Amino acid sequence: MSVPARRRVALVETAVRAATARGEGRALAHVVWIAFAALAFTFVDFAQLGWWAAPTLVLFGALALAAVFDARFLIIPDGPLIVLLLLGLALLPSDGEEAALRLAGAAGGYATLRAVDMAFRLLRGRAGLGLADAHLLGLAGLWLGPAALPGCLLIAVVSAFLSALIAARDGALGHMAQPIPFGPHLALGFWLCWSLGPLEAAQSGF
Repeated sequence: MSVPARRRVALVETAVRAATARGEGRALAHVVWIAFAALAFTFVDFAQLGWWAAPTLVLFGALALAAVFDARFLIIPDGPLIVLLLLGLALLPSDGEEAALRLAGAAGGYATLRAVDMAFRLLRGRAGLGLADAHLLGLAGLWLGPAALPGCLLIAVVSAFLSALIAARDGALGHMAQPIPFGPHLALGFWLCWSLGPLEAAQSGF
């Protein structure tokens, strides 16, 4: 079996284990279930969604691929990130001020996680986040705007903490310094803020 074929098999196995909460997949089962619930909710009124259905499905697929790849190999490939970058740029509003705001969100999202990683390196002497994680949050800023970034990051951190607790309970974490994939949790925050709306918008409605 060729390397790409083995990789595809490994990715499918990882996705199935997460969806069925088996083995090491238990730590990411909540990510899968919540993401699919949000997908179903988004397409309840398909007619109202209109042409936005196409980019929404592309977003879901790209985020799913990035999440599963990171869960299995602890790396996010360039392919889905490039797709999200090109589509995000194509979807920029025609209004110049709003477009500039989205681009500022992209820069802010990227810079935030790069700063966190640099601080972690200074304190602990090793990497805390991958460069692709910063790229993914930057893409969230491009698609959602800067106002959605705090909610996106909050969802990701809470989800990652829950995964760490489950993995520790199951004995899947050998030691505290063992890396865990952050990409699936960033992807979940990105997806929920796109499909259900930013947390800030939900809070302002009360």
